[in-house]
Amino acid sequence: MDLDNILNKRYRISQTIGIKQVGTIALSVYLAENLEIPIAPKPLCVIYFWQVSEKDALDHGLIATKLYEIGQDYTLSPKVQAFFTEEENYYLVREYLEGYEYIEEFSRIVNDFNTLESKKTSEVSTVKALPIAQSWMKSIAKVPIKINRRQLIISTSSAIAGFTLAILLEKLKPQPAPIIIAESPPIPEPPSDPIKRGDKAFRDDLGNGIHMEMVRIASGKFALGSPPNEIGRRDNESPISEVNVPAFYMAKFVVTQEQWVAIMGRNPAIFRENLQAPVENISWLEAQDFCRKLAAKTQHLYRLPSESEWEYACRAGTNTAYHFGDSSTQLTEYAWFADNANKRSQPVGQKVPNPWGLYEMHGGIWEWCEDVWHDNFNGAPADGSAWVLDGYTSRRVRKGGSWSNEAKLCRAASREWHWQSDHYNDIGFRVVISAM
Repeated sequence: MDLDNILNKRYRISQTIGIKQVGTIALSVYLAENLEIPIAPKPLCVIYFWQVSEKDALDHGLIATKLYEIGQDYTLSPKVQAFFTEEENYYLVREYLEGYEYIEEFSRIVNDFNTLESKKTSEVSTVKALPIAQSWMKSIAKVPIKINRRQLIISTSSAIAGFTLAILLEKLKPQPAPIIIAESPPIPEPPSDPIKRGDKAFRDDLGNGIHMEMVRIASGKFALGSPPNEIGRRDNESPISEVNVPAFYMAKFVVTQEQWVAIMGRNPAIFRENLQAPVENISWLEAQDFCRKLAAKTQHLYRLPSESEWEYACRAGTNTAYHFGDSSTQLTEYAWFADNANKRSQPVGQKVPNPWGLYEMHGGIWEWCEDVWHDNFNGAPADGSAWVLDGYTSRRVRKGGSWSNEAKLCRAASREWHWQSDHYNDIGFRVVISAM
């Protein structure tokens, strides 16, 4: 059972409290963090998950109702926060109280219902639980919740607004009176595509446990290039140009050898001892081919970053030579370069990431960009797009420096070029996707 998927990732399971067979019910109880509440540390809750056999005739809405009543009647009992069904599975969320006998209480309720099966409940009303998504509507409607002389109001604006109950009953009078059932308008299904949802990060599955991890880079404005007083700068990094960059997704790491093999079926790298090392010895043209095949496999339009996108993401909101400051004395913590790389590329993810969660933007290997080479930024696009007009059309921009370079070539503004068909053991690439 993929509980995280069923709960739409609104709770993070911390541990299993217990598992028990209660008659025909297979019960599992979990301790979870409530990710909906924007505080730290995240508050804890308890999630019941149970399944029943086809022969089971017990009304499982009554179990939820009874647990709700217990929480209302007794101050020291945990409150019910949510209840819903999905196919033949039942889910119920309660407050977390340390040491509370959640499983034992559930067992007693089920046993009581089994022994009192013939007893009828008076003045019982049926209400409908409101789902967070239309796909849950049918399953919830199949299992009505019965409430006995009680007004149950659980607001959709509560801390677990993701899929909480929203039920409003008119208070019962001494004589049975009509019940008012309030249903909010159906909530549209959230898009299944993480890009359309605007997720902050996601992983594309490349098969065999290999993924492409992407991080959302928010839109913003920055100064492309370097100021005249920056140590190590060159004239091709001027004039400073203000650029507005739309939101996009960038790979957390450069493309690795195992990712390349998963898509292309071969390994062209020179340093092959570790498949987690960057794929190098790749021409700009071959990087383009990889992006096309990756897009066909994942249905996401992967491409190379523009020079503006690359530098904007590398700087991560800073305007210094490196994303951690102007001095290169700390570079060994963030990058593989000539001083510490042992004359070769190294596996990705070993250095400290920049403030936006991107690894080894400085050093490691040079990274191909989409742009054709221009000798300076006069006339460069101000919208973050790749500069592909005019210039040297067979030369392509590379950024970031590499394991073979001194520190000054690993600065955020540092830029070089190579012919688009060239292969070198210190040039690779990182992929991006435009945001919706």
